Amino acid sequence: MEPHLHLPKRQVLDVLVAARAEEHEAQVRQLRLALQWALLHPAAEGAAYAGWGDDGLVLGDGVGGPLPLAGDGAPLIAAAAPLELAAALNRPAEHAQQLLGDTVELAFRLPRLWEQMCAGRIAVWRARAISRETRDLSLDAALHADRLLCAVPDRLDQLSAAGAARLVHEARLHADPDRARADEESALVRRGVWLHRDGRAPGVTDVHLTLDTPDALAFDQTVGRLAGELKELGDTDVLDVRRAKAVGVLADPQHALDLLSGETTDPGPRTGGSVDLNVHLAPSDLADDRGVVVIERLGALSTELFAGWLSRCGIDGATVRLRPVIDLAADASVERHDPPSAMREEVILRDATCVFPGCRRDSRSCDLDHIAAYDADGPPGQTRPSNLAPLCRRHHRAKTHAGWSYVRRRDGTYDWLSPQGKTYAVVPTSRAPLATHLA
Repeated sequence: MEPHLHLPKRQVLDVLVAARAEEHEAQVRQLRLALQWALLHPAAEGAAYAGWGDDGLVLGDGVGGPLPLAGDGAPLIAAAAPLELAAALNRPAEHAQQLLGDTVELAFRLPRLWEQMCAGRIAVWRARAISRETRDLSLDAALHADRLLCAVPDRLDQLSAAGAARLVHEARLHADPDRARADEESALVRRGVWLHRDGRAPGVTDVHLTLDTPDALAFDQTVGRLAGELKELGDTDVLDVRRAKAVGVLADPQHALDLLSGETTDPGPRTGGSVDLNVHLAPSDLADDRGVVVIERLGALSTELFAGWLSRCGIDGATVRLRPVIDLAADASVERHDPPSAMREEVILRDATCVFPGCRRDSRSCDLDHIAAYDADGPPGQTRPSNLAPLCRRHHRAKTHAGWSYVRRRDGTYDWLSPQGKTYAVVPTSRAPLATHLA
């Protein structure tokens, strides 16, 4: 056991408070180093700079430019800076962009808040969260928000997220009285529907909706009415579960209309569209009801639950395409640049994500890169699985244009060399079920 575990109660609290202060100092030090990294990599005038945007813009390609990592008055950072930082931290590029953006926003546009954070009067995570609220402000408005936020330094750490947002919005209105209407219009633009899956429970999916308020109220009423209809038809589940089922009914508009109009008394969900799932299983998984199927991007399910999903599609509604088992160790080549579909599938199954250090982008949305560049006049056998690797568009461009290089080892791992001369090892994740590796 650690020695401090035997301390008296009061000393335990003292040590805990000291450890928390040390943690804060370590986080502040990380931000100071991130600031130093940003200042060591200024974007040259007219050159590409790091910013928010699609992968084609992040490195700059002459087509417009990305949204800078921080607001007006903060320095522009060279496009390559987040790539090296992300690799060193073994985190996705977005993590490095967020760290750099938060840091320069605080240091250059919220200097009072930066000083209070360094002094320990506000938690680092809270200061960083506030910095993300101010990036759209002009420099004058950001400095005004900084003054409002830090007006009472001793109470700064008690400031809630909602309270900080209100003060930032006050500064925004002070700088631009017409901004309220613009904010309303901007909020409408941000409407959407998003799915979030929990890897621990792939049988369910969270749905987040941002709707126009009248539409949201109407949706709520319709879901409630359908939940009531399900109860009248004998569904004994609690209200929240019936509301969830009601949303499933709405996935088939005609079924929902028939149910609400009394044209049908069948409460069972029906398929209103098509769903493509990539499912991995072995014949042994079908032998009994204890088998396991692995669905890409969802996780593992029991064969019993998966069979229930298929039965909901109906015999005529479900299309199942069987593919032969692919040998992930095969290394046959073709004499052309683009790999055939079977070879692409082999590489995507072998490496489930982009193989750049820290990147988590799914390989199905990645490019297949020739590790040793393809030469139309070169030797035969250049297009083969051992010379192919999935790279997302951002990191494909980094390899092609930004001085990064890599090799694939015989054991399937990758070694990357950065423009700074640092090396990073990557152990890729396979899509093959874990049981395959343990067999």
